[in-house]
Amino acid sequence: MKFSYCSGQRPLDGFTLKRGIGRGGFGEVYYAVSDGGKEVALKLVRGDTQVELRGVAHCLNLKHPNIINLYDLRRDGQGDHWVVMEYVAGETLGVVLNRHAEGLPRELVREWFLGLARAVSYLHDHGIVHRDLKPGNVFIENGMVKVGDYGLSKAMGASKRTAQTQSVGTVHYMAPEISTGNYNKQIDLYAAGVILYEMLTGRPPFEGESAGEILMKHLTKPPDLSKLPNDYLPIVAKALAKNPAQRYASMAEMARAVESLTITTHRVPAPAVPLPAKAVKPLRTVPVEVPLKPPPPPLPPKPVKPPEPVLTALPAVTFRGQMLELTSSMALSVLFAALATTLWTAVSNGQVRDLNDLGTVFFLTVGACWTILVPGKFWTDRRGDSWSRRVIMMVFGALVGIGACWLDGWPLAVSSEWMTEASYLSYYALAFFALRWWRMTDRRRPQRFSFAPLLASGFWAWVLALLIKPHSYPMWSGAVVLVLASAIVQLVSPWEQPPPPASKRLRLRYA
Repeated sequence: MKFSYCSGQRPLDGFTLKRGIGRGGFGEVYYAVSDGGKEVALKLVRGDTQVELRGVAHCLNLKHPNIINLYDLRRDGQGDHWVVMEYVAGETLGVVLNRHAEGLPRELVREWFLGLARAVSYLHDHGIVHRDLKPGNVFIENGMVKVGDYGLSKAMGASKRTAQTQSVGTVHYMAPEISTGNYNKQIDLYAAGVILYEMLTGRPPFEGESAGEILMKHLTKPPDLSKLPNDYLPIVAKALAKNPAQRYASMAEMARAVESLTITTHRVPAPAVPLPAKAVKPLRTVPVEVPLKPPPPPLPPKPVKPPEPVLTALPAVTFRGQMLELTSSMALSVLFAALATTLWTAVSNGQVRDLNDLGTVFFLTVGACWTILVPGKFWTDRRGDSWSRRVIMMVFGALVGIGACWLDGWPLAVSSEWMTEASYLSYYALAFFALRWWRMTDRRRPQRFSFAPLLASGFWAWVLALLIKPHSYPMWSGAVVLVLASAIVQLVSPWEQPPPPASKRLRLRYA
């Protein structure tokens, strides 16, 4: 995914871009940090800017726990518009649905939907219709559901029910009346019904090969409600009614209907008592009691499948857990360094002259691993690629260079060999400055082990060896230390499988 700007650029005064996090029909979204250190999301508005800017302007002063806050609307020196908004680091509902092809557990359906309903009800109470509700615009962070992306929101009043249909929503969640241009807040209730259907079944109610086919199904075809649980069936059926007048009057009313199901979700309904086929008219005036057949024995309740655990966000590691992980990683790095140097001795073809060379490589490898593991452990939950980290790693690399100087038999005092000592320090300092070593220890790195860091560290090791040329220091030694360190820190650092990427959904716009 290619973005217009790269990490470290400052297209908008006061903010430094760190990375791109998403692209859509209305622009690009970046993770950025203000000059004061505030983490924000910056959206570069593209396409139909008037529709986007109008929607943002309606929501600038809205504040609610379940909506993403919009801070400001700015313009850069190129004339482009930027939206400064709250940065949410959690997952979207779309990502969670990708992990549950058969639908979410009931408890999660309730929590997600009630959070969505609170956000939409707040927007409706302030005269705002979202117009683009979908799982990709619903987030969760620290257990709090948040609704974002107000690019298509529009102020709606009693005298403004007829509005343009340009760029309204995503085709899977479009209400039928959008095609006529005559709509109000009921289109949000319809989209919420589609999202509720998808959370319960794992799929939206209407799918097709093209956007036109899906839209035609919204207009003419009734949804297949047979896949829904019986208790949710009337709620979803009412929310997906083709006629807006037959839907719920408000999002709050629909939320109350969902909330009322939580008490009886796992109860088995009592069997109905069969009535007699027809009462026989008595010949006498004395009332005759018609005996009822005994009710059939109740069916045994079906076993309730325990809800599948869902990690809505990767759990945070405590400080004590970080210390335990760090000490175990440091201990394992010693073991791996011993095995690696022994293996290197066997395949070095005589480059290892004696045990002193072997010991030098071993101790420098351990020192380099520890130098990477200690700061990397405390940077694993921080984002960005700050130059301050490179400077810190350069200082640590200089300490490794001092250790190399000492292991090679030179005193750390002023001597005639100061040029040699300076070459040691500069070699390891620049090597630790050139690479982003802390990414090799990140528990959320894309892969447990990658050969790319090994190639990069080996490349820079040889380049620096050719440029600096340490006196009496074999060129292969520094390369071996850096390559072994880049491999060992990956092997000993914890790693967690990242969540699958969200599927891209088709968007439909009207001219």
